[in-house]
Amino acid sequence: MATNDIQITEKNRMTKTERLNGVLRSLRSSSPEIIGASVVTSDGFIVASHIPNEVDEDLIGGMAASLLGVGERIAADLMRADVEQVYVRSAKGYIIVNSIGTESVLVLLVTREAKLGMIFLELKRTLNQLADHLDN
Repeated sequence: MATNDIQITEKNRMTKTERLNGVLRSLRSSSPEIIGASVVTSDGFIVASHIPNEVDEDLIGGMAASLLGVGERIAADLMRADVEQVYVRSAKGYIIVNSIGTESVLVLLVTREAKLGMIFLELKRTLNQLADHLDN
């Protein structure tokens, strides 16, 4: 069996959640300023998550769904467009919620010291990978 065949077989054996968690793990390791990452459905259910133990996954899911709902309403009513991204800045950092297609979002927890340009660059790369895994 060729090396490519082995890689394809291994990928097929992994569950969607395992593949998504791998992407999130890679994202977190790419930047120390990213302290948490989750894929959440538009209804607030966690699909995959790589966050610190002290952060409640269910809270992230619920808050992300609420934030997305408000963002969608603002974008539709004021801009006549679909929402792509919503972020909140606090004294301790940022919460970034970015659409992955129509049914899911990526939620990032980022430190205040982060260079947002670099975070958004990593975010763009990661969104394509997550969308591929969510479609398959």
